[in-house]
Amino acid sequence: MKADITIVGQGIAGTCLTWRLWDRGKSIRIVHRGDHRSTSLISAGLLTPVTGRGMNPSWRLEEFLPEALRFYRSVERVLEEQFFYETPIVRLFANAGERARFDAKREELAPWIEGMVENSECPYDAPHGGVVWAGGGRLDTQRFLEASKGYFRAAGLFDVREVDLEVAAPDSEVTVLCAGAAGLGSGPFGFLPERRAKGELLTVRILGFPEERIVSRNGWIIPLGGGLFRAGSTYSWDDLTDTITTAGRAQIEELIRSFTNLPYEVVEHVAGVRPIVRQSRPVIGRHPEQENLAIFNGLGSKGVLYAPGAAERLASHLSEGTEIEEALNVRAMVS
Repeated sequence: MKADITIVGQGIAGTCLTWRLWDRGKSIRIVHRGDHRSTSLISAGLLTPVTGRGMNPSWRLEEFLPEALRFYRSVERVLEEQFFYETPIVRLFANAGERARFDAKREELAPWIEGMVENSECPYDAPHGGVVWAGGGRLDTQRFLEASKGYFRAAGLFDVREVDLEVAAPDSEVTVLCAGAAGLGSGPFGFLPERRAKGELLTVRILGFPEERIVSRNGWIIPLGGGLFRAGSTYSWDDLTDTITTAGRAQIEELIRSFTNLPYEVVEHVAGVRPIVRQSRPVIGRHPEQENLAIFNGLGSKGVLYAPGAAERLASHLSEGTEIEEALNVRAMVS
């Protein structure tokens, strides 16, 4: 099947880009690489407006968050299914120092504060209290990717086969590598200063746990409904495989016990590698020497937030020739 644009990879980057190009009526082919499982498929789908120990708003949050919400709602209308769930995020302070850092930045963080949490109001121990972030939620990434795949397969755009990540497809004007961690560390974009990180997640059943919000403290626990919760995540910088480990499971189970004394059952244990280039900021654009080869990568743990907006910018470039801003352009990263 020939197409003007070949998209390699059907994770969140490749799927968002396909939707953006499809809306423009472009000739597209999306190639899924054989049995390779997208890390996006097993991700938590978490969208947190304020992150990290420093409690910093995500990069250009005011711009990318509205874009992401509009995009997910538009896809939901087409597929007639909900994928994104706006859910308050409770950030419990891990210690007095963290609470003091928040108090010092409270005025700066005010646009993202929905309310405060005191220990007496929590169904778990929170001696230093916490804050409720507004604007967050979760994407059911598995359903989003599977439903999109079904839609594009029915349209004749989907092709499953092995593909060389180092060369452009000969029968397309441009090939966009949306290959996640597999597309970093070597090949034509091997010059990128990547630092991939493995993460492990557990899905658990906790009957009677009275929390419908996302809760975080040195990790997070996300309600999925029906007594199911997703908990994580670990970070490993050395083991870059998708193999689950007993150490990873133990770390997450310790996290779960910090939230509740209720008994729980582990339903699923998965692992994947995050494609990080620069603090989970996306990298898009054409190769500096190969015009027919492009990349969309580096989403890290913030793909739900950044993928829709970055996909729009890349689609605009590929379709209308719009210049890609330096902050996102892969060509700006050539030393």
